Amino acid sequence: MKKTTLLKNTILLLLIFCAWSMPAQERIAVIQDGQVLLLDSTTGDIIDPAFIALDAGTPKALIQVANEIWIAYQLADKIERYDLDGNLLTTIDTGLDNIRGLSIVNGTEVWVSNSGTNNGAPGDAIIRFDFSGNNLGFFLTTPQSVSPFDIIDNGAGEVYISYSGTSNIERRDYSGVFLGNIVESGVVSFVQQIEIEEPGVILASVFSIISGGNQNGLYRFSETDGSIIDYWSLGNLRGVAKLGNGDILWSSGAGVNKLDPNTGVSVLLSGGSAQYFGRLNLDGCTPPPTPTGDSNQTFDQGATLADIIVDPIDVTWFATEEDAMNNTNPLLLTTLLVDGETYYAVNIVNGCLSAPFPVTINLRLSIDDFNDANFSYFPNPTNGLITLRHTTIFSEVSVNNLLGQNILRLHPESSVVQIDLSFLSEGVYLIMVKSNENYKTFKVVKE
Repeated sequence: MKKTTLLKNTILLLLIFCAWSMPAQERIAVIQDGQVLLLDSTTGDIIDPAFIALDAGTPKALIQVANEIWIAYQLADKIERYDLDGNLLTTIDTGLDNIRGLSIVNGTEVWVSNSGTNNGAPGDAIIRFDFSGNNLGFFLTTPQSVSPFDIIDNGAGEVYISYSGTSNIERRDYSGVFLGNIVESGVVSFVQQIEIEEPGVILASVFSIISGGNQNGLYRFSETDGSIIDYWSLGNLRGVAKLGNGDILWSSGAGVNKLDPNTGVSVLLSGGSAQYFGRLNLDGCTPPPTPTGDSNQTFDQGATLADIIVDPIDVTWFATEEDAMNNTNPLLLTTLLVDGETYYAVNIVNGCLSAPFPVTINLRLSIDDFNDANFSYFPNPTNGLITLRHTTIFSEVSVNNLLGQNILRLHPESSVVQIDLSFLSEGVYLIMVKSNENYKTFKVVKE
């Protein structure tokens, strides 16, 4: 009896050890000849040559969005959503035309590159979706850049976008504001998929040739100044991805290939017209590490979420624990901190959420700051008008929603200010007042 129990316990321990030591199903996927192929993320070896069978219409790019796989069709003007077993769930097929690359941005949205106006699409633009497939709007990439092709989030508040029409790689913030180019127009022609190989280095697949200038092929660009670090003449490239062993996958109309950057030798892995690569974790969401830092932090009046110190730095902030758990209503980094409030930091990787980390804020008060004796505001709650009074002059008054978005900004230069909030919907808003370089932020309820 004891031997049987010992044997069962030994088998159980072995099973637990095997399950614990078994690596996650991390794969690199590539679209080729109407199929999604799965490759080993370290060696590039083909694991599954027919993971998902795709429709006609030039499937172009794919990414993992939480526990789904999204595939963009360039000519069929749609995004198909699959589960991690490769079963079709639903399709987004309105408001899109000539779409190419797509990417998770700021851990909360999917950005899609669009370049046509059929089906109600906006033309040269980035169209934004939430993880449920709801259209959140768009921003035009013109006049700065024409015909967007691929999108990557650098994890530090910026997004890089490649283009075919202007053949550049540009920088934008999470609101879509143009920040400048990394690679200027005229350096190469027709940049398709891009990837950050390591901090400071961008891999780029270049499709076309500049007459009398740089050729097509695989490029390494400096992330800092856009200078060319390395170049390999490999033909009309479409996709690019770095392997765990240091080799680089690249794709073209002729197949999927693997380059040894040390020797310059490239080998064919699979023949046939291929498109973009994507990275998948087929075990589903593996929660990333929970952010760490001081759970109570002190700042001067006027500080924002960007001033809170946590590790990693590229977290997403929420006003409530419920929002943090559900990845809803993320806050802008420009959100003014409110004394005594608790904010929740979440580490989001490939749509997978860490446990939230709470940080409670204490704001320092100076002798000349706002207090009950020299400052008042009423009524609160309000149906519309709210009056602010101070013993000195208000130099600035701003109204923001709880997401940190500015709604109204005034420079009254008066000690008494009336604000009409009647145009706002019911809810809680933040009002920030400034006087003599001192700040105060308080909540107002609009009924």
